Amino acid sequence: MNIYDFDGTIYDGDSCKDIVKFGLKKHFKITIESVKKAKKLNKDYKRGLVEFEKVKEELLSFIFKIPNYPKFVNDFVTTHMKKIKPWYMSRKTANDVIVSASYELWVNLFARNLGVKYVIATKTDLEGKIIGRNCKGDEKVRRIREIFPNAIISCAYSDSSTDIPLLNLGSIAYVVEGKKLITYKRGYKFKNNK
Repeated sequence: MNIYDFDGTIYDGDSCKDIVKFGLKKHFKITIESVKKAKKLNKDYKRGLVEFEKVKEELLSFIFKIPNYPKFVNDFVTTHMKKIKPWYMSRKTANDVIVSASYELWVNLFARNLGVKYVIATKTDLEGKIIGRNCKGDEKVRRIREIFPNAIISCAYSDSSTDIPLLNLGSIAYVVEGKKLITYKRGYKFKNNK
């Protein structure tokens, strides 16, 4: 089994930021309201008054206010499939698992288009409230172990230092920097620390 982070790893960029940009193009008024509210909440998060999940929920809440939002999400994925990095296609296997802090709502669609069966990502309800925790850092490892308790992980891939716990699961681990794959070793200096 191979495990891949999504944003910045197999997807060129941050799909959360990209879906907000897509929202600003297609549904400006609804999207900008969510962005403004999230900026205010982010100040409270920095002061330790709210959890990060609340900021993320607010930022992405515009999606769930769009009439027929599944079509909006599908259009986003269709127009952004070109951002899947070509190197991934040459390594893809039947047992790949994509593990992401981005929402299942769109990561599942990317995965389906790629022929990937297994996705572990941030879950939401139908109103956009996060169920459980944001799927990041140690939460990714907890969820992998919960779903695949006895899995042998051949390779793990990520672009971010927040995924060191994920990289440590793989017999071999790779840091992804743009199009380059670099064998991960403890003490590696990541360019992405988010």
